[in-house]
Amino acid sequence: KQNVYEDRNGRMVFKRKFYEQELYKLEIELLKLQKWVLVNNKRILIIMEGRDGAGKGGTIKALTERLNPRGFRIVALQKPTESERKDWYFKRYISELPKPGEIVLFDRSWYNRAGVEKVMGFCSQEEYKEFIYQVLNLEQMLITSGLYMFKYFLNVSRSEQKRRIERRKTDPLRMWKLSPIDSKSLNLWDEYTDAFQKMFSRTHSAESPWILVDSTDKKRARINIARDLLSKIDYDGKEQSRACLLADPNIVSQYSQAIFIKNKDKKNKKQKVEIKNKNASKDKE
Repeated sequence: KQNVYEDRNGRMVFKRKFYEQELYKLEIELLKLQKWVLVNNKRILIIMEGRDGAGKGGTIKALTERLNPRGFRIVALQKPTESERKDWYFKRYISELPKPGEIVLFDRSWYNRAGVEKVMGFCSQEEYKEFIYQVLNLEQMLITSGLYMFKYFLNVSRSEQKRRIERRKTDPLRMWKLSPIDSKSLNLWDEYTDAFQKMFSRTHSAESPWILVDSTDKKRARINIARDLLSKIDYDGKEQSRACLLADPNIVSQYSQAIFIKNKDKKNKKQKVEIKNKNASKDKE
């Protein structure tokens, strides 16, 4: 059996050669998907959400690097203007939805309201409630109209997030990724976890499910997101015998089936109990 992993600073990650070989096969399938979308006037929206430093941008780049640039768009909106803040929240996103024959990838999306805006206090409680009430209805209408919608959430451990954000401070090629919110998010881990758990439970449905991705190893995350996406669309020329389209359930899973966030929470609680017991023993001594 081929060993496809290597140890990198104590982390088991995909070997570069294996990653490049698998990605090449998936890129061919992604091109077939794009051609099918264009010929049949289909519309695909891929929402990429996740914790800060989870690898959303790199994943989007990997998925689109070989695609025809005329057939896809990456949408990464800046913070809303004063005029946009007074308008219907979803309006500026609606104008960016894919046209017939187009694939659009949202690098963050309207779910900012349930994540960073809620945690950082950028929206009121009433605005948050209005969003939760409207979002699934909106997504249902879009899907009924023929839109293919996929919602991915990239997750990393607290220590890995800190390592990546700290690296941005010193790496000249990554400094542009650093924002004031990144540093604050390191100290708001529990608040973000609570906000995301509520977001999943309130905005996950059978028609519009959340797909949670463990992106501790970015390469594994990219490969498995591509596999998951391709497996869910019956495009012309699909060749599952040449490219593996079966995503690893330990990396990619629906919210209702996902366990890695829950497991990490349990691990943190266990550590706290152990520390508490240890301190109690010291007091007795």
